Formats: sequence, structure tokens, C-alpha cells
Amino acid sequence: MRVLGLGVLVLLLLATGYNGLVEGVSATHYADTGGMQVATVTQLLYGVLSVAALLALGFRRRRVHGLLVGWAIALTATMALAPVVYGGQSLWKGVLAGSVTALIAGLAVRGWKLVSRS
Repeated sequence: MRVLGLGVLVLLLLATGYNGLVEGVSATHYADTGGMQVATVTQLLYGVLSVAALLALGFRRRRVHGLLVGWAIALTATMALAPVVYGGQSLWKGVLAGSVTALIAGLAVRGWKLVSRS
């Protein structure tokens, strides 16, 4: 179970690291409103924190939890903002997207705590 949980976490961090950095850098070219700029900054932040957490998994395991908490917050903020500021969706859709993301990211952080104890 520990290997499976760690594998899922690594895949999640790889995917969000790639997306956060590649798409975040791309978004800097057309983020022209304040909301878009905040969403882009939080996207770049979760990308950087993903990479930092991956590195910490190998070198500084005690720092992983804090990095994952920051990653979860930045990821949730981005997913709540993006549908509203980039997609023109209602605020409620942003709240729903952010809530679902917070649940999944929270499970990932909790999973790390469980995996790292054993």
C-alpha cells in the first residue's frame, strides 16, 4: 500500500508540476486582468512547489509535508479562479472546482502523512 500511495503522489506531483510550469509560463503572455494574473501566479507557484516536493521526497523528507500543504493551497486557488477569470464561468462553478480540488489535494496531503509514518 505504501508503494502504491507514494506512486500516486509522485504521478500527481509530476502532472501538476509540468502543467503548473509549462501552462503557467504560457499564461503570462496573455494574462491581462488582475484575476488572470493572480491565477497565473498561483499556477506557477503550484508548479514550483510540485517540483520542490518531488525533490524533497528524495533529499529532505521532513520538508515534504509543508511543501505539499503549500502546493495544495496554490492548486486549489488556481482551480477556483481559472474557470471564472479565464473561462467566464459563474462564481459558483469556481467554488465547486476549488472545493473538489481541495478535497483531492487534501487527500494527497493526508496520504503522505499516512505513508510517511510507516
